[in-house]
Amino acid sequence: MMSKEELLEGLELLYTGKAFAGFREENPFVTFLGYDSHGWSNIWVKYGGRSIFTSIRDVMLKSDLTSVI
Repeated sequence: MMSKEELLEGLELLYTGKAFAGFREENPFVTFLGYDSHGWSNIWVKYGGRSIFTSIRDVMLKSDLTSVI
């Protein structure tokens, strides 16, 4: 995903990064919460009721997923 692509809070994204504790591959979708206060390259997402700090490079738009299939 482009680091300056504007995302809106609540947007569902596909998580493609390294698995973290509690991550299940059969449910790879996270919800965008917001950008890190230090720029556009790190974001906060929600997964399984937890807030996760990750890189924008670890997610893609669901609409981009349909063009890959």
